[in-house]
Amino acid sequence: MDRSAHDRHVTEEFTKQAASFEDASLNVAFTVGLPWLVDHVAPEPGWRVLDVAAGTGWVGRTLAERGCDVVVLDRTEAMLEAGRSSLPDSCHPVRGDADRLPFAAGCFDAVVTRFSLHHLVEPVRVLREMTRVCRPGGRVVVKDLVASTDPEVARRQDRVEALRDPSHLRMPAAGAVGSWLRRLGGEVLQVSQHDFDRPLEPWLRQAGTPPTRAEQVRALLESELDGGEVTGMRPHRVEGQVWFHQTWEVTVGRG
Repeated sequence: MDRSAHDRHVTEEFTKQAASFEDASLNVAFTVGLPWLVDHVAPEPGWRVLDVAAGTGWVGRTLAERGCDVVVLDRTEAMLEAGRSSLPDSCHPVRGDADRLPFAAGCFDAVVTRFSLHHLVEPVRVLREMTRVCRPGGRVVVKDLVASTDPEVARRQDRVEALRDPSHLRMPAAGAVGSWLRRLGGEVLQVSQHDFDRPLEPWLRQAGTPPTRAEQVRALLESELDGGEVTGMRPHRVEGQVWFHQTWEVTVGRG
């Protein structure tokens, strides 16, 4: 895959989505899991924390509420602009790439990223950079989607996700992030999973999925509901509307 072309694609998609990250009617997935994630970071007041691929800075804001000084880094300027007015003084927006972090080694007490690795051509390279800028004994925390344990079902999950947002590449397998961190010389302290049940239509609207692609997603999930091919999204109906499940995994490591 042409990494430069994919990076441009990611920027295009998230420029389009920036406003929806701040829309309370669409961004529940970005806000509902914040306490769960930040509890895993277990920050102490006065910590310097880096939020990688931060979007509009929701994680950074929550860390700031816990007394941290936070650098909020994202490669998409529109994301940083959409969240800038909501950032407290202890959050500092920086434009930059996750796999080329513009910081010295060991200068953060904790480094966190959320829902980013499945968009990246080289996720291990990003983890290497995260561990590099984290101080010895500090925390590296990753939250992301988790794929089915069945490779064929995982492939279909990725197909649905990519139809909805074509910057999606591949969900990590359960435990993969921990394996990558160990390979980089880190220690895995904790791995936790959470099952999130969500309605289909707001999920499509949040990404600005074009009508043709949105209809393909609906058709795949409706087909499964009617006994067709398993997508891995575990669709079901709530008051006549299609809902589905995602599995989220948080990996806590120490460099």
